[in-house]
Amino acid sequence: MNRFFMILFLLSLLALACSTQKNVLTEAEQVQIDKEAQVDIDKEVVVVVEDPQAKPEGEADDEEVYEMPEEEITEERTLDELVVTAPRGYVLPKYNPAEERPWDLLHMDLDIRFDWVNEHVLGRADLTMKPYFFDQDQIILDAKGFEIHDVADRDGRTLSYEYDGMNLTIDLTRSVSRDEEVFITVDYIAKPSEGPSGGSAAITSSKGLFFINPREEEPNKPRQIWTQGETEHNSRWFPTFDQPNESMTHDIRLTVEDQFVTLSNGDLVSSRQHSNNTRTDHWRMDQPHAPYLVMVAVGDFAVVREEVDGILLEYYVEPEYGKYAKEIFAHTPEMIRFFAEKLDYPYPWSKFSQIITKDYVSGAMENTTAVIYGDFIQKTDRELIDNANDFIIAHELFHHWFGDLVTTESWANLTLQEGFANYSEHLWQEYKYGDDAAGFQRKNERQGYLSSIMQTGTHPLIWYGYDDKEQMFDGHSYNKGGLVLHMLRHYLGDDAFYSGLNKYLKDHAYSAVEVDELRMAFEDVAGIDLHWFFDQWYLEAGHPILELTYDYDPDARTLSLTVDQTQDAESSSPIYQLPVTVGIFDGEGNETQYDLFIDDREEIFEFDYESVPALVVFDRDDHLLFIKGESKTTQEYMNQYRWVDRYIHRFEAINKIKSRREAQEVIIEALQDGHFSIRRLAVENVRLNDRPDLVNVLENLAVNDPHSSVRGAAIRKLKSVSDFDMSSLIQKVLQNELSYMVVGDALETLNRIDPELATEEAVKLKKEKTGQLIGPVSRILSASGDSTHIPYFEERLTRVGAFYVFNFYNAYYELLKQMDPVMILEKAGGLKSVAINPSNNMFYRYTATNAIHKLSQDLVVSNAPVAQKLKTMIADIKSVETNEMLLQRYSGF
Repeated sequence: MNRFFMILFLLSLLALACSTQKNVLTEAEQVQIDKEAQVDIDKEVVVVVEDPQAKPEGEADDEEVYEMPEEEITEERTLDELVVTAPRGYVLPKYNPAEERPWDLLHMDLDIRFDWVNEHVLGRADLTMKPYFFDQDQIILDAKGFEIHDVADRDGRTLSYEYDGMNLTIDLTRSVSRDEEVFITVDYIAKPSEGPSGGSAAITSSKGLFFINPREEEPNKPRQIWTQGETEHNSRWFPTFDQPNESMTHDIRLTVEDQFVTLSNGDLVSSRQHSNNTRTDHWRMDQPHAPYLVMVAVGDFAVVREEVDGILLEYYVEPEYGKYAKEIFAHTPEMIRFFAEKLDYPYPWSKFSQIITKDYVSGAMENTTAVIYGDFIQKTDRELIDNANDFIIAHELFHHWFGDLVTTESWANLTLQEGFANYSEHLWQEYKYGDDAAGFQRKNERQGYLSSIMQTGTHPLIWYGYDDKEQMFDGHSYNKGGLVLHMLRHYLGDDAFYSGLNKYLKDHAYSAVEVDELRMAFEDVAGIDLHWFFDQWYLEAGHPILELTYDYDPDARTLSLTVDQTQDAESSSPIYQLPVTVGIFDGEGNETQYDLFIDDREEIFEFDYESVPALVVFDRDDHLLFIKGESKTTQEYMNQYRWVDRYIHRFEAINKIKSRREAQEVIIEALQDGHFSIRRLAVENVRLNDRPDLVNVLENLAVNDPHSSVRGAAIRKLKSVSDFDMSSLIQKVLQNELSYMVVGDALETLNRIDPELATEEAVKLKKEKTGQLIGPVSRILSASGDSTHIPYFEERLTRVGAFYVFNFYNAYYELLKQMDPVMILEKAGGLKSVAINPSNNMFYRYTATNAIHKLSQDLVVSNAPVAQKLKTMIADIKSVETNEMLLQRYSGF
């Protein structure tokens, strides 16, 4: 599942992070992480090198003793027994186990048609199963919101059943043993659009199956049907055992209007035309997988095909994007070969289809052989310049080994899927683009994890105590999970790491697993015990927080490194065992490396060193996940940038000294750094007043730097130069630049120096469909206060992409509030229409409602009657809204 963080970020803007989790940060941890939020890379996540015997000779362990609190124990003696009772108030911790499996579902034969007008699924499901172990006399299927017409056995005899709207309980009239197969047929209508829609930060609706523009009420939107099964939502459209530790093969027959293309798991084995302009497509999945991975999609798509090593690749896009399909899904063939070679395990399925859908409720979903993406990845060649899709494609592809082939047995173990998928992004970046790109990815992963825990606190990576399974889709399962795998890879070495993954896949193919099985696979391969690693990283909450102190004794010619673990001992492991490499540099930049193994709350390491070190770098190779505190001089950071090749240490150095005048020499050097993010940081912080000769350097970067974000940063920087011909540069960019992002930067810069000319240029760009220009164009048109621009906004109210929806609606609000109350009321009616339409994405509904709310607040004093009418609109919106998260947010309106 991806992109989780797109959804999480948007929801954080809605302030919908309302769940309470255990292990909320301590004050000390919060202070440390607050510094991280200001991009203080000095307090960041890092990684490991190893050497388990790094204690200086002769140094004794200073052990801290953690005493258990005294507990009151009462003994009651009788003549023949001893009874021990615990004090009152003790309870077992919350535990969410893997679902029990009274039945083993073997195969599903599903025949479905669609009632578009009523948004119903007309289905018949033939299910073959047998008892998992114990004898059974009834079957309880998940079937949410169905209308059940009939339940029958293989011979067509009707079976007695009870249905409560959620579960279908079938009476078999006799006991069945595990050696017998049972066949049942369920004839039903599923109504996924009726009833509560639910949802979470990662998956914003629980309807399971979605009708897009089913009654053709929106002329600019295609008609589509698609599904989203994770976590347990496919039982909204077919009856099943909706749990991740179940698996089955299946045949799905989809009857649709002949104009539509269909997609499902596995292979298309037949397509049969009917006389009424409909067609039945028969899709067969003959390898078992979990019910939540079943998918169907229906709509008008262009389909582009290619092949790699006998594997069919299919790209489903909206017709106008057909010519860009191979660019949208670029590198897919190379990724398949790369991952198969790394894992020494061939891609395990017959095809890999990828489809882009409208109004998707998540980022993407790894349905076996048929991945669904939201339309934010559907781009033209110009849009792909700034935002290629490598990360998300790698993520969903890697799931076909970790998630689809080997599946978590419970949602508490979700990181066994999402942690691997996130780490695949690092592996691909490392292979395709080099170490700097991989380091940049890891930095973002760390920041994502730390941002997540600022909102929700920490919990174990394997979290049996969650309140709602949807909570598992967070920065722990994804980001931390991938970072932990990187540490394990470094500790074991590539050979043992990939051999362990190969064994894990081979031993558990087509089955469900828990974290101990991953650990044992590595232990069996490497011949070492890994309980310590898995216990501290997977089964306990938090991460180490290290205070590092360096002290040089010139008389003894020794360098002392003190490592103090300051993380809260109650909410996290009190002591982490950390293999790490330290690099010590002399004044000429010569480095000596030392492998340490930290295994105490506070440790002092001493190194013989002839002179005062010019630089000490902890976690030299950037492998460890931790927050660090240390003190370095400007000169030390300058040395760090120049001498340490790892991306994170170069970035950290520039970030630390970016505002220091005495460091400008290094900032100027960083303008030529090999990674765009460091060049961009240098551009943003170079002091042009001190070095006017650099204006020409920045002008060259604005036009010729290979990365668009650096070109854009240079344009923004040059606007501060008083005697620079900014208009000429901007006109050159607007005429020649291919990157929409740079065009947007140029447009907004122009708006600051010549708003009238910027508005003229924005008007020229109104016809551009790309979301990458929505922000700057909408802000400039809004600032003009010209009512003639209102149609620009009205045409895009439900067409703007999810990444841009908040800024776009805010710009529309800023424009409307400049209008007279009569027009405000009229245009608010259009916003209300967006807000009350349940087929609209929840982000459209929320931002439209929020705009009405802000307009009503603006008019409370100046025009109370209109303000009251706007409040009535909000009440009407609340009365028809069924999404619980939105209703909770609306309670403040």
